Amino acid sequence: MLRLFGRRLIRLVPVLFLVTLGTFFLTALVPGDPAVSILGPEATPEAVANLRVELGLDQPLVQRYWDWLSSAFQGDLGNSLLQPTDSVVELIRASLPVTLQLAAMGLLMALFVAIPLAIWSAYRADTHVDRASTLLTAALISVPTFLAALLLAYFFVFQPDVVRWAAVVLGVSIAGAMVAGGVRRWGDDTNRAVVIRLGGAAAVLAVTALVFVWFPEFPRTGFSRLTSEDGLGENLRSAFLPAFALALTEIAVFTRLLRGDMISTLQEDYVLAARAKGMPVWRVLWSDALRPSSFSLVTLAGVSLGRLIGGTVIVETIFALPGMGRLVVNQGVVLGDFTIVQGGVLVIAVFYVVINLLVDISYLYLDPRIRRA
Repeated sequence: MLRLFGRRLIRLVPVLFLVTLGTFFLTALVPGDPAVSILGPEATPEAVANLRVELGLDQPLVQRYWDWLSSAFQGDLGNSLLQPTDSVVELIRASLPVTLQLAAMGLLMALFVAIPLAIWSAYRADTHVDRASTLLTAALISVPTFLAALLLAYFFVFQPDVVRWAAVVLGVSIAGAMVAGGVRRWGDDTNRAVVIRLGGAAAVLAVTALVFVWFPEFPRTGFSRLTSEDGLGENLRSAFLPAFALALTEIAVFTRLLRGDMISTLQEDYVLAARAKGMPVWRVLWSDALRPSSFSLVTLAGVSLGRLIGGTVIVETIFALPGMGRLVVNQGVVLGDFTIVQGGVLVIAVFYVVINLLVDISYLYLDPRIRRA
């Protein structure tokens, strides 16, 4: 296992090298002179030339790349070119936790909803439950992230009573359906299933009542950090809507992917044998069928987490969050501060390849055949 981990780790080196190489040379090809951007169009040619020498822009491109790469290996990503000339490392250190939290919360929300929904849809394939799930996921995939963020901000911030009563209607409908199903099966040999349905209906009604009574107030913009005096509750409240906007599309994709794999796995001989032995349905689904069906889901979840870390700029802009997306795009690309672009892309690339490395390692746990090999 350690040998496999070492080989995968060594493969990351050329990937990161190509990322730094491409980022540096692409930013160098962007039209415009950073010295002119800093001093302004009214600057004299002598002032521009002096600043270019001070910034090292008069050096050959290869020499500038080598100097930057050497400093990056030592943990120095340079300083921002525009006032105030803050350290890029400090800027990233302030922005990265926001993006990491949004990406992690969005991924966890998506998995928390998608896994049970996909398992139930696969178990009830071609039924009303499965068709409703397919319709829901198709609708979620069709909604762009920026539109989902705007809709969430409108309803949860400006129209909370609409969401509160919609939750009541949904909860009562689900509980009513569960009670109706339990009544139809009353008197059969599955009294335990009837009790479970009625208990689930009671739990749904209890959760609905809690949501109606203690529905939180979400902020429209801004972010409360974990280190602030407001604590964890305010932090989660400020991050919920942006993370949920990121999670909606992932819920649809994860559900469709896992549903297809689960349907195939449920037809395997060992699953049919477990069901023939009278094993509980929940154990067959969650223990015997889910684990071998989760390879594609784990791979996609890892890729999605890396993509979310680098792609939260739209959500961060809508909710005015100080994350990596706004730092790289608004301060780096828009204002022409290429040191922020280079440092931000490098950090995002490091997280992306490390996440994919962890995904590869997770295969060792999911599939014993890989461990034995």
